[in-house]
Amino acid sequence: MSKNLYTIINPRLRNDLLRTVVFKCLLVFWIIFGIGCETTVTTNPDAVEDWSPAQRADVHAQLAAEYMERNALKTAYKELEEALSIVPSHSRSNYVMAVLQTRLNDYDKANSYYKRALKSDPQNSEAAHDYGIFLCDQGKVEEALQSFEQALGNPLYTGVMLTNLRAGECLITQGEDLDQAENYFKAVLDVNPNISTALYYMAEINYTRGNFLSARGYIERFFSVHVETPESLLLATKIETALVAHDVAEDYARRLKAKFPSSDEVRQLGEL
Repeated sequence: MSKNLYTIINPRLRNDLLRTVVFKCLLVFWIIFGIGCETTVTTNPDAVEDWSPAQRADVHAQLAAEYMERNALKTAYKELEEALSIVPSHSRSNYVMAVLQTRLNDYDKANSYYKRALKSDPQNSEAAHDYGIFLCDQGKVEEALQSFEQALGNPLYTGVMLTNLRAGECLITQGEDLDQAENYFKAVLDVNPNISTALYYMAEINYTRGNFLSARGYIERFFSVHVETPESLLLATKIETALVAHDVAEDYARRLKAKFPSSDEVRQLGEL
């Protein structure tokens, strides 16, 4: 949510809001210099009398999202309380509240708000995407995949590539179905063949299966678009060792030791 507050609010609401918002500190400094001061919003009844409840709730939800970006969580919570007092079933407000509760480590409440958001609007694909990540972090892989698929099922959703990537990551990091993970990563690479995370995991999947030449191809493509990391250098060393390309494997191992001497991956070299 890095966009400026006034570019993410509905243009008509934004114009009314700009005429009626009173800030504790000067607006010009907040916009130009990004000063993290709190703001208090008051509205002129004449300017908002024709707003629907959903429109007013949406403004509060978007303000809350901006406050969260500035780490003003208490103020964000107040905005969301106001939004949900206007429209308790408002999908966006419940979604933002779920994200806030996750940041506050109240996972039971977060889960409840995610469910409310998606019950109110099953086409809220951003909420479905984030709920999938949330569920995966809780170890609920099957439910996470259902939520990812709900997001992907929306033909108007613009975040398809990212959701495919997160679904594949969920499967592979939880030690689940590699075939299904591979399908998600292939879907990512079909859209953009240079997504480094997908390339790395495809190298890992192929190494695990014993497809060492394919694994080499993917890890080399990874290095062509991303800086070397401890994980990627260790994986490359394993792949070249499996291919009996000892000179290449030793070169990767040397680079790993030189660049990341204190990493766990260096210690794992002794196990090869």
